[in-house]
Amino acid sequence: MISQIRFPLNVSLAVILLAIASVTTTAQRADRSLNYGFVSPNTRDNLKLEDAIRGLSSAEESSLLKRARSLTCVVKRRISTMRALGSWSDGAEHSILIRVNTDEPTIRYLMSRLGRDANQKAVIYFHPQTAGTAKMYIFQPAWRFRGFATIGRILDAAGISFRTLIPTKQGTVVYVVDTERSLTGKVKAAATRLRARVKSQTGNANFIGDDAVREKGQTIFANEIKEYESKHPQLSPPCEVK
Repeated sequence: MISQIRFPLNVSLAVILLAIASVTTTAQRADRSLNYGFVSPNTRDNLKLEDAIRGLSSAEESSLLKRARSLTCVVKRRISTMRALGSWSDGAEHSILIRVNTDEPTIRYLMSRLGRDANQKAVIYFHPQTAGTAKMYIFQPAWRFRGFATIGRILDAAGISFRTLIPTKQGTVVYVVDTERSLTGKVKAAATRLRARVKSQTGNANFIGDDAVREKGQTIFANEIKEYESKHPQLSPPCEVK
């Protein structure tokens, strides 16, 4: 007969609490992934491509990059930033891309703070998730396709109306956020023309704000910020970034 070993109640309770904490921590880590956020400091309408390119080296661009990095201290997660060009069929604007390994509520909060501080109408983020309803495509055109205008024309011809272009030393990297998962064929066609290999991720992609009215967008940002901060009352202030 196998004898039973009885543990004191406090030891058993400690083991149970430790197990619960372990499961909770594992679940929280599983929900963290490399998120992407796109926001512009621009508040002017009808900006031309040439103006947007000049804006990449502007003071307002540099200020927003610093603002984004300063939020590292708030959420206790490292935030990386890149200069970016938001591009569409009939216009463009200087923007930034942020990347941060965190959960979806936190990327929503970060983007809402940046949208509010930059006085934007709307921002967009992508949160990788296996069961997500959106996709994001990343590809780098061959070196001979260096110009923003050239890449833009090819993307237009393929039917990709909205995209973000990231200038790097190795060339231009293209990000396409497909909120409805309807662009797969068009992205493949564009990548073929641009001699690029495509990487894709499934996840959740959402706009926060209001595309048409800046005041409505600002109200939505404020509500997002208030809700998150009510659940995280011990947030630290932003870092000092030089």
